[in-house]
Amino acid sequence: MKITFTRLGLAALIVGSLAGCSSGSSGGGGTPPPAGAASPPPLTGAATTIDYSNGATLFPVMTPVITVGGAAVNSAPVIRFSIGDGNGNPYAGFQNIKRSDNGSYPNLSFAIAKLVPAANGSPSKWVSYIVTNTAGTQPQRPSTDNTGKLEYLDQGIYQYTFARDITKTKDQVHALCVAFDPATGKCPGSGSPNEADLGDLTFDSSALHRVTIQFYGDAPGTGSNTPNGIASGITGVELKNPVNTVYDFIPATGKAVAPTDAVGQRLIVDKLSCNECHGRLGGIPGTESESFHSGSRFDPKYCVVCHTDQRKYGRSNVASTNFAFPPGSSTYIADGVTVGDFPVLIHRVHKGEVLIKQNYNYAGVLLNETLYPQDLRNCTKCHDNTAPKVAPQATNFQTVPSRLACGACHDGINFATAQGKTNNGKLIGHIGGIQNDDSKCALCHDAASIKSVYHAAVTPPNPNNALQVPGATSNTHAAWIASNRDNVPSGAIKVDYVIQSVSRNASLNPVIVFKMQKDGVDTPFNNPASATEMWNGFFGAPSVYFVWAVPQDGITAPADFNASASSWLKGLWRGTATGTSAGTLTGPDAQGFYTATLTGVQVPDSAVMLSGGLGYSYNLTSAIPLTQIGVSEPIGSNLALGTPRFGLSTPIAPHNANPDLKAGGLIVVTPDKQLVASAGAAAGGTGGAYTPRRPIVDDAKCNACHKELGMFTGEAFHGGQRNDGTTCAWCHTPNRTSSGWSAGSAYFVHAIHGSNKRQKPFTWHATAVGKSFADIGYPGILSKCETCHVPGSYDFSSAAAASALPNRLYTTVGTGTYSTTPGSVQEYSLAPNPAPPGYINQGVNYGSGFGYNAGTGVTTPAASTTLVISPIATACFSCHDSDVAKQHMENEGGSIYRDRTTALPRVELCMFCHDSGSNFGLGIKAVHAK
Repeated sequence: MKITFTRLGLAALIVGSLAGCSSGSSGGGGTPPPAGAASPPPLTGAATTIDYSNGATLFPVMTPVITVGGAAVNSAPVIRFSIGDGNGNPYAGFQNIKRSDNGSYPNLSFAIAKLVPAANGSPSKWVSYIVTNTAGTQPQRPSTDNTGKLEYLDQGIYQYTFARDITKTKDQVHALCVAFDPATGKCPGSGSPNEADLGDLTFDSSALHRVTIQFYGDAPGTGSNTPNGIASGITGVELKNPVNTVYDFIPATGKAVAPTDAVGQRLIVDKLSCNECHGRLGGIPGTESESFHSGSRFDPKYCVVCHTDQRKYGRSNVASTNFAFPPGSSTYIADGVTVGDFPVLIHRVHKGEVLIKQNYNYAGVLLNETLYPQDLRNCTKCHDNTAPKVAPQATNFQTVPSRLACGACHDGINFATAQGKTNNGKLIGHIGGIQNDDSKCALCHDAASIKSVYHAAVTPPNPNNALQVPGATSNTHAAWIASNRDNVPSGAIKVDYVIQSVSRNASLNPVIVFKMQKDGVDTPFNNPASATEMWNGFFGAPSVYFVWAVPQDGITAPADFNASASSWLKGLWRGTATGTSAGTLTGPDAQGFYTATLTGVQVPDSAVMLSGGLGYSYNLTSAIPLTQIGVSEPIGSNLALGTPRFGLSTPIAPHNANPDLKAGGLIVVTPDKQLVASAGAAAGGTGGAYTPRRPIVDDAKCNACHKELGMFTGEAFHGGQRNDGTTCAWCHTPNRTSSGWSAGSAYFVHAIHGSNKRQKPFTWHATAVGKSFADIGYPGILSKCETCHVPGSYDFSSAAAASALPNRLYTTVGTGTYSTTPGSVQEYSLAPNPAPPGYINQGVNYGSGFGYNAGTGVTTPAASTTLVISPIATACFSCHDSDVAKQHMENEGGSIYRDRTTALPRVELCMFCHDSGSNFGLGIKAVHAK
């Protein structure tokens, strides 16, 4: 999409010649434009004329671009724009794609709204003028206009004149309502329409106005896009690349208002921020990703002209009781708040499961059920003006606090009464008292505090942790975790790991050379002879972690990890580590680097892909992570939160006897670092570098949506310590399995993200009957593999991926005996049970899985009765798990939940058809693009 604001001078020079040309659909130059409605630059390439006979062929491949020249409002608004292919070639003919039954242009919609300036502390807001029906006989909620007059001038340039005269909208609405009910101001229509709910419709020519153009829909001649609106009998062929174009201007002067102009703009969020998670907001029309508005309204600059406070028109208020709305009610207006108003709707959709009030239902969307993939307090995830994003008012969340915006997330607070429940469940209401307007908000809530105190992304300790609850899990966190390193609490220190090298020495031990930094400064460790902790002001430590692959299942050089060793750094530092964790720590050298060597481990000559990293610790009772102490609670947050944070408490017995263990403190997430071994690959620890595992995902791609992998508003997985998407495969190997599911990253990551597309619920780690990952709705476009994957990895078109293909390990899904005890957690988590053919059966002993002892170098082959999935089918079946898909994979040599003896001799023939160079056009990338 291309928006042109700067070409008005050029456009003005050529508009006279265009207006005088003998061109257009009727042989003339069209209606002369009013002042300000200048034409955009002409498209001088070869024109393509769209009609009812060729639309079905052209729409799937069109990539249209709309450029606005200018707009004017003397009565009905007029806008001039061009439609082309982005390469100077125009699309003609849309003036003739018109329905005779209602006079509409089915592939185009227009809207116009004014921006009401900020006043008395309240933010600016949009008010739509398109609030009457086409006939002008009844007011309505904001809509679009497409029954006006569309003319084709020439060279791709169109002129549209709205059907509605917006200079008269206010008087028209008032007259309709007075005529209907002069006593009360009620208006005609269903529900409880009230004229006041449509806001101030006065046409103000000096105000900033926004015109939007939506180009979308079924191709002419398909679906019901026919001259008379009667279904064609041909399935609708949707435009795959719809367009939302926005043009801001001042009617009084005709001046185009650029995003960076100082004149009262309101650009809070850029669609690029939305698309970092959503792929394309609303999905792709005509595909399974298509969602709201059929995927054709996707730019928030367009959303705001319809999703205004005017959406309350004709709706009844629904009141909550004890923070819950009546089940089954439609909460278009919830406790007096217009939920469809864009600031409210977007915040509450994203807040979802942690909303205070329950039973929200907006247009069938159950807001309490939505999940958010990172900490909600990362306001800059959406409100970001970093280039190439254009959102100059992105900091409004800090600088313009209001009851509307703040109450959108803090939905438990009633500002009119100062009563309610805070986001952490405290019934203390609004501590600033009753607020009937926004004039005082900024007096208490200054910009710095809003960002760095109230919205610092700090996840509380897991209340069910082993240091504080008997019998609870130790694989979690007992500290507060700050996940946004760009916005940490005052006094918090950001730690970084720097790895110089990884190698295997002549004794075959894995070695890592590293240093650690505080706020970017190299910081040496304390002397263990005189200190109990490695750093003052901290307790705990990260771990050094090594992985490699040894021969398995007849594969000499596996392409997937199956061996590992690690050591908690504090144990190495003080010399107390034992077994495979035993080793030495020397240094620092002149550059501040330390050398850690695991002397209890020997990496055999047969090993491949040796890599090492730093971080990863999160077991509370054996490898408690590096945690800062002494951070003060931010001023002002005690009252808001109801309890101080970051303090320490004594662990329960028996953990209170271990001086290494403490509950509380603050962890600022430190990105894990890893490196492939650069020396020792040859026999006896000599020679050069190991070949790294093929690149598959990019951690930056994970964090585009997750911000910091594993961190959420109220919880975290792996205590936030295993946060590098590229190293998930270090632990989540193809051999890892639980509850009859694969715990290998190639399977479970796909199964989680695609869970609501699966036929069989992914119940891994389920805690009750009916629970599964199907509750997770992937926010992006599932078929766009490169949202997560690096190019060439998932379709095996890169050299590294292709060479790995014959050496990938089979994925283990069944080992041991699964419980038959009714109601057991394991039963809840099991793969579908009762089992269809090829799945898990309870009470059957499937035998032990593959094992490797890093201390002795002894390999224990997997039992022949263990159940596996073949390598290529592993990824495919994790999403495509229908019986038909399963049968297809097995017909082509795949194995799904087969015993290892049967599976290993079979050969997957998938790449015969699905190779990127296949003559069938069915490459993995190609079929996901369909």
